[in-house]
Amino acid sequence: MLSNSSSLITSQILHRSINLLIISVALLISSRCQSQVIPTGLLEETPPRSANTSSGTGPLSPSDLVAGPFSLSGSSAYGICYMPGNNPWGLPILVVAELFSSESWVYNALDLAPLGSIPNPPSGISVTGVTTDGTYLYWGVINPPGPNELWRSNPDGSSAILLGEAAIQGGGFIGGLCWDGNQGIWANDITADQYDLLSISDGTYLGESVDHPDGGGMGNGLAFRADCQRLDIPHGHDFSGRVTTISSTSTQSSIPLGPVDISENGFFINGIESSRPAVDPMADPFGIFTYWVVDNSSNTISVVEGHDGCPSLIDPIQGFECSADSDGVLLVTWNRSSQIENMEIRLDGILIETVPAGQGNWTGLSPTLPDVLRIQIQGFNGNSWTPPTHCDLVLPGCNPSVMEVAHVTNTEELALGTPFCGDLNGHLEQSYWRSFSPCLSPFSLSDGLILESIRLGIEQSDPAPGLQTQPLVLKIYQDPDGGDVGPVSTLVLLHEQVFLAPALSMNHLCVTLDAPLTIPCDLDVVVEIFLPDGSLDGHVFILGSNANGESQETWLSAPGCSIDAPTPLSNLGYINRHIVMQFRGSLPDSNFTRGDINSDNSINLVDAVLLLEALFTPGAEPLNCRDAADGNDDEGVNLADAIFILSYLFIPGSPAIPDPTTFCGPDPTSPTLLDCQIHPNCP
Repeated sequence: MLSNSSSLITSQILHRSINLLIISVALLISSRCQSQVIPTGLLEETPPRSANTSSGTGPLSPSDLVAGPFSLSGSSAYGICYMPGNNPWGLPILVVAELFSSESWVYNALDLAPLGSIPNPPSGISVTGVTTDGTYLYWGVINPPGPNELWRSNPDGSSAILLGEAAIQGGGFIGGLCWDGNQGIWANDITADQYDLLSISDGTYLGESVDHPDGGGMGNGLAFRADCQRLDIPHGHDFSGRVTTISSTSTQSSIPLGPVDISENGFFINGIESSRPAVDPMADPFGIFTYWVVDNSSNTISVVEGHDGCPSLIDPIQGFECSADSDGVLLVTWNRSSQIENMEIRLDGILIETVPAGQGNWTGLSPTLPDVLRIQIQGFNGNSWTPPTHCDLVLPGCNPSVMEVAHVTNTEELALGTPFCGDLNGHLEQSYWRSFSPCLSPFSLSDGLILESIRLGIEQSDPAPGLQTQPLVLKIYQDPDGGDVGPVSTLVLLHEQVFLAPALSMNHLCVTLDAPLTIPCDLDVVVEIFLPDGSLDGHVFILGSNANGESQETWLSAPGCSIDAPTPLSNLGYINRHIVMQFRGSLPDSNFTRGDINSDNSINLVDAVLLLEALFTPGAEPLNCRDAADGNDDEGVNLADAIFILSYLFIPGSPAIPDPTTFCGPDPTSPTLLDCQIHPNCP
């Protein structure tokens, strides 16, 4: 530590540890977004509905609301199970476990009317899951600091006995339960993102586990679909902050298929039950295959339709790629396949659109900027589904660029250990500096660079709990002295722009200039990434680095750590820390005359013929100056340009060719979109 408990430290000791407390998590889930779903009130009777009687609107589709939402009697519903008979009420019932109560509630499975409450098992602080084998109820109980427990009781909650420790394998807290129709109970480990098969007799592990459908994320409920011998799992990725998808997952492969999106009917699914559970494999009380769904955010229960047929697996999607530009425009592409008829597109777990798979691409817009967004696609043909595939994008993204240069030899690799000034409470005011001369070694560009964006490696961006972003400031200076960064007093500010960084870890962030900055060969520049003091807000921001080669050092200044002037990292003891900073843009256009494609100082028929040959004749000479061939100045080179030039030459009254035409000059409209490598008659 250098002064006032602030120190220049590596981030290996910075990363925050999180003690996951089940009660605080449950309270957060219980309280979030209470206004998302508005209960319609408890109806006296909701008759069974068939797939052809959706209030006269035609067949239902998976995720369509069949009944509800109905208000629940308790305050924090969690697990749920269906018991068709052999109970004191003499009718099909639902038992809904209450997390923060000594009792759980019983409902009529058809009209969702409350029938009364039953006592929870006496041990533990909360009940998170409940299931039945048709004779008994089985309960998952959290009993910290001791183990998770598996209890059994009569249908009315009486004669509760402890069967044993619930031996979930991830070491977390037990969640939803479902009976597999044999000697096992599937249990959700809600903190380890997996589902384990436990013995129905004593809670021991039976050697089978299934992964979370998102690879990790939120979700508590669990149901067993007996007609397909599959688990139905509600889930949501951490990025989404909600649980609104139900996937059918094989107990053998963990591959989720047949997703059902209920984001229009709920916000945070905490419990589900299948209408075809192991206790009654073809129950379907509503005449079609459905799910009973507990929405913890609104404390309601609904009935939604699921996929009737059992999903089967087809070949994975090939050629999947995704990207985003600086405006948040998203592009997803994939290879066409005769096996796939349609493609579902999800953003952060929410179904956005279903498109024909044959089109091979999808374009959309990010709902928020800046952000970290998960794009997931999954193809299907009837009941046959591909495995889902996804990418995670940092937004805003990087626009395509002609030229990318960097002082580091590897711009993709990031490693822990970047020096910074601060502590666990946040970073102090500091700046990372790099000098940049585009026409000197190692870049040696002949005409300089039009700088459009800088791609930064980010080791960690933690805006602090409750905050979505934190600021960083990009400053670009002219350096009249050249060479080293200092002295700062001689630098001349050319550009300053504030950016907001979302939560990131070991990733890249593009900061795009609001207007491109031309850096000619006679201009040496210094780039500063300035971090305002983040200690009051709890901001922690660390640029990314690696230990690969570099052509020039990064410099650091941090007054709070007694580094008043920019200082090379090697002088601070960080010899092998090389900040990843990539300069991206385009090459300045040469001067040209629009329409003079063959550079003979005139615009005539020959120019139009040369353009047509370049466009349509195999083996023709390529165009050395596409700006000159852009006859109509629409920033494209195509048949319309040849027609525009011919009309100008031979049809009286046609529009004139846009400047520059009577003189040599740069493109006055969009100087960075088209290139002009050489135009011999223009300097």
